[in-house]
Amino acid sequence: MTTALSDAVASELHGHLSDVCEQIGVDPVGASLVKYTMNAVFVAPPFVIRLAAGPYAAALAQRVVSVAACLQQVGMPTVRLASGVASQPICSGEWVATAWQYVPTVSDEPKPADLAAPLRALHSLDRLDVALPRWSPIEKFRRRLDAAAALPPAEAAELEQWSRTELGIQAAALMRDLHLRCNEVEEDLERVAWRLPPGVIHGDAHTGNVLLAAPGDGAITHSEPLLCDLDGMCVGPREWDLVPTAHGATRFGRSRADYQGFVDAYGVDITAWAGWPVMRRVRELQLVTSTIDTLAGRPDVARELAHRLRSLLSNDVESTWRRYR
Repeated sequence: MTTALSDAVASELHGHLSDVCEQIGVDPVGASLVKYTMNAVFVAPPFVIRLAAGPYAAALAQRVVSVAACLQQVGMPTVRLASGVASQPICSGEWVATAWQYVPTVSDEPKPADLAAPLRALHSLDRLDVALPRWSPIEKFRRRLDAAAALPPAEAAELEQWSRTELGIQAAALMRDLHLRCNEVEEDLERVAWRLPPGVIHGDAHTGNVLLAAPGDGAITHSEPLLCDLDGMCVGPREWDLVPTAHGATRFGRSRADYQGFVDAYGVDITAWAGWPVMRRVRELQLVTSTIDTLAGRPDVARELAHRLRSLLSNDVESTWRRYR
């Protein structure tokens, strides 16, 4: 299943994809959309192309290119930039793209335990020879909320209608509530007693961001699971990279056995730590703010976000969330 898009959004994305493909010498005809949450991800053999827009997209893409090259130099189990592409990132109007080597994967979906080995490898790094930002999640959440409050009139009207219909409140009231939650959890983070030493972290280490390479492909040099989506790479508490697997078991319907497999492989059960309740709240705020400013033309994402927000606003911690497609 791929992300459902309006005709206007699909046309815009494919226009920029075609432009990028022309710049790097790839035929866009066979390209297929894998997903579109924060980035639009296309498979355009022999590459994967990630498209993003927004005021921070170009700077982020430039940093990700530098980080990926540095990770490759030190032998980390991460996805590789596209070989033969002379210069990255690639610009198309207000959009920016990065191109990556396509990794054929096995048919089975990754399990939480598959994250353990690449995370342990990444967490062995205290630093990289590239400037990484400090972990600052609440700043990102506020930025998304501010962007949602400043949408162009047509998109703002769509957001207002969605908020009233799905949540029963005005969009401005929703933003105020989420800002308040940001303030509260930011104060609680200041009191957290971290268990692990800080270092290089992935920033969004869930099973959707790990690839299990199919055997027998000569282009694949790594047999172990590979981390992808390097946008969140930063320096911060290593506990943060353990949160998504625990949250998957408590909010996304993952089995306790799957989570225990990760705990056994990595060696830490974050849910037994006093800071877990705060980190869970941070994770949930991340997952309800990440797309709130880009809902227009994406009905499936809008529907799932409404479900998440209804449970969050009613303090329902039992409702099961679903991954964006």
